[in-house]
Amino acid sequence: MRKLNYLFALVFILISGRSFSQGMMPPSPISSPMLEAATGTWVSEPYEMMGMKCTETVTQKMVLNGQFLEVNVKNIMDNGFVYEGIGMFAPSGDGTMSGTFYDIFGKNGMMNYTGKVEGNKIIMSGANDKMTEERIITIDGDSMTSDVTFKMKDASENSMPEQKLTVTYKKK
Repeated sequence: MRKLNYLFALVFILISGRSFSQGMMPPSPISSPMLEAATGTWVSEPYEMMGMKCTETVTQKMVLNGQFLEVNVKNIMDNGFVYEGIGMFAPSGDGTMSGTFYDIFGKNGMMNYTGKVEGNKIIMSGANDKMTEERIITIDGDSMTSDVTFKMKDASENSMPEQKLTVTYKKK
């Protein structure tokens, strides 16, 4: 009788596990030609930011069953300073997205973004306590351009003048 109870318990576990897993199927990966074009490793032409020459490498990939866009940034400045950050963005089937970008400055560097895909552009708006940013990313084959407008606050919380920057990348 005891062996029969174990058999029933085993059958129940196998059946209930399969029934539960059927309801836990992940959604289909997000399908977006623009996000597919954005994936890969991109290296910037040297550019100037805040009086320093910079070269940036951006690696973008769809992760977690194609539900999120992971963006890794490494910026090397001519004075030896290395800036690094990682963003996780959740695109939707309608072309909108939201996400958060984290960097070496910890909680002070976190920035929340909203955005949308329009044609061959990704248009993003980001903000945190110290900065606001508007970014238009245009991809044309193996060339990517990021037009950035940002405004920072100084230590006294006064807004500094708005700054504009264009960074051009080539796909590696």
